[in-house]
Order: sequence, then structure tokens, then C-alpha cells
Amino acid sequence: MKRQFYIGADIGGTHMRTALVDQRGSIIEYQKALTDISRGAEQASRRLTEQCHRLMAKSEELSGTVRSIGLGVAGKIDPLQGRVIFSPNLPEMRNYPIAIELQEQTQVPVFMENDANAFGLGELWLGAGREIGNWIGVTLGTGVGGCLVLGGKLWNGDHLGFSGEIGHMIIDSKGPVCACGMNGCLEAHASGSALVKGASENLAASLLENSRFPQPSHTDNLEPEDVYQEALRGNPATIKLFERMGWALGLAIGNLFTFLGIRCAIIGGGVSESWDLFIEPLRRSLVDHCCMLEESSMIVKKSQLGDKAALFGAAWLARNEMIQR
Repeated sequence: MKRQFYIGADIGGTHMRTALVDQRGSIIEYQKALTDISRGAEQASRRLTEQCHRLMAKSEELSGTVRSIGLGVAGKIDPLQGRVIFSPNLPEMRNYPIAIELQEQTQVPVFMENDANAFGLGELWLGAGREIGNWIGVTLGTGVGGCLVLGGKLWNGDHLGFSGEIGHMIIDSKGPVCACGMNGCLEAHASGSALVKGASENLAASLLENSRFPQPSHTDNLEPEDVYQEALRGNPATIKLFERMGWALGLAIGNLFTFLGIRCAIIGGGVSESWDLFIEPLRRSLVDHCCMLEESSMIVKKSQLGDKAALFGAAWLARNEMIQR
């Protein structure tokens, strides 16, 4: 009997990740590339298909077969029609049938979920959420995603194509404009995009003297990692950006703790690697904004799966859907 494999795919605003995963959750082969959505949805879909074909070829080399593909995509989605309805960080994919297209090109079943929900499924399966019944998930990347786990199961609300969208919770109505068009969303304060935008504005205002950043007119290639490294070097203006991130996260999470009556949050995503710069401001903000819980009883954990959590979750989705069938 052939070995059974699944493909997990995570399509974010900046990176596209795919992996060949076995039934126990071990990654056999991993790929990462720029999403480069500015070149259009069709180009991104083509690159995704190429990556999946390479992983399918790898499974054949191992005398196996890919049973199905799980796809995590940033934004509001319609999993039944296999399309992205709207994504602030993937605007070219509005109403794009990416899952249907991938299924036609690979001839294997494709199942789709929001990327933050895929993160939640991954942490539930193999990560920090395995033994916790109720928790809030937060993903820090190009944008800010979120999910909610209640009773050990992912919460999908009324199946409207979105749930747990903590990134678009407004925490400051007079705050900066978010990619979604609203003012003062959590994402506008605590995402990779917010860090880059803040650093660029500081450069333009000459607040980053002696930094290693490029000149203000050449900041198109600035990355969140650059902002992180500058903060580690002690630059006050960039340190304040991470303090703002922690404040915003603590406010949003504290409000949800109060509303939901739960006390645990798990934070992941690529930008969460700056944990050491925002976690203390986050904890202080939690105490300031959550009067219903003692400080010692509030739990904020870092993802155990790093930026691969959504990949594992997408693979679990593919595996579970086939089992249920």
C-alpha cells in the first residue's frame, strides 16, 4: 500500500509556504517563496500550483501519494466555492477561485480555510494548544490574524467566511488607517506592515538618526526584520514601535478575555519572533485593560510551531476532511 501524504499550503501577504506532510504531522519537504501578489492573482496561483506539483513528485519518489491539499489563505473566504472573497493584504485575490483552480490543476481534493484558523488547527494538533480547552490565537505577519478555540474546537461562528478577526478590532478610532480601510485597527498598530510604515514615517521625520536603514526615498525594501534589528541596537524610535505593538495587543486580548471569560492566548506568525521586544509592554497593557482577572492567572504563550503553524493546520485540514469522507 502506498504511503499517504498531504500538502499544507499557507498563502500570506508576504510569503507563500507549502509542505509535504505525513499522517503523523512530520514535514517531509518544505518550500517558501514570496507571494508577490502585486503581479496578480493568476501569477500567484500558478506559483502555488508549481510548488504543489513538486511536492507531489516528491511523494511519488517516496512510493507515496498525495491524498489532498489543505490551503490557508489570509482574508475572508468562501470554502465551499473555493474562493477568496476579500483580503486586505491580498487585494488582487478578491473573488478569486484559488482552491478550485488548484484542484483542477492537481486533480486532488483541495480544502480551504482562513490562514489564522489554519494556525489554530496547527497549534491544536501539534503545538501549544494541544492541552488547552479555550484560547485566543493571534498571528503576527504582514497583517494580524486571529482565531478562537472553545472546548478544544475551532470556532467558526455563523460560517460567514470569517471569524476571530482580531486584527480588525478597532482599538483606537483616531488611529492610523488599516489596509481594510478602517481607522485604528489592531493590525494598523501590531503587524509587520505597521512596523515598516512606522519606521518609514520616522525616517521621513528624521527621527532615526544614525540608523542602518536606507534613505527615506529608498524604503520600499524595508522589512519587519530590519525594524527589529534596529530596535535591538537600541534605537528609541523603533523600540517605541514595539511598545505600541505590545500595548495594542494587550488591549485587544484583555478585552476578549473579559468578554469571553477565558484567560489564555497563543501568539505566532513570523513577526512574533520579535517577542522579546513586545511581550513586556503586552503584559503591562493586559493588566491595565483587564480588571476581571488577576495578573498571575492570565496566560500568554508563544506558538510552538513558529511560522509553520498554519502549514501544519492546513495539512491537518486536508487529512481530517479525507478521514471524515
